[in-house]
Amino acid sequence: MTARTLVAAITGAVAIVLASALPASADVDGAWHELRSNNSDKCLDVAGASLDGGANVIQWTCHGGDNQKWQLVLVESYDIYQVVSAGSGKCLDVTGASTDNGAQVIQWDCSGDTNQQWQLIPRTDNGYELQAVHSSKCLDVTGASTEDGAKVIQWECSGNDNQAWSITNV
Repeated sequence: MTARTLVAAITGAVAIVLASALPASADVDGAWHELRSNNSDKCLDVAGASLDGGANVIQWTCHGGDNQKWQLVLVESYDIYQVVSAGSGKCLDVTGASTDNGAQVIQWDCSGDTNQQWQLIPRTDNGYELQAVHSSKCLDVTGASTEDGAKVIQWECSGNDNQAWSITNV
């Protein structure tokens, strides 16, 4: 067996073990959910309760408004979802399908494009990372801010708490 074949076999075995360790799907039954930052304990929020496409998504003190309620709609197996706002019916979207660190996350008309698809990756400590399918970058509160109004962006996944989200029924 060549070294290349051995590396490929080991890599495949590790992938199978890791995949089998993850739950088949997150506990998202079509209900409305609150997504709360593990870093700040604030909620994912459509700024100003806007109904407009292109409105920024931010973090804000949780208050139970429709602009802080989200439905996770399964689009594929392996925990890939569209995240839909209760307030507007629009989807969580990485603006312009950017793959850059720091690209703003907004709400936009649901299209099914991969910049509106998010993989829920369970964390061992608590909650989930939401990873954009098109870029493999994580939903991130800018600068690990704990302030109301901090922008939510995509950023290279780091495992930090500003990229960790608890998901609870509301």
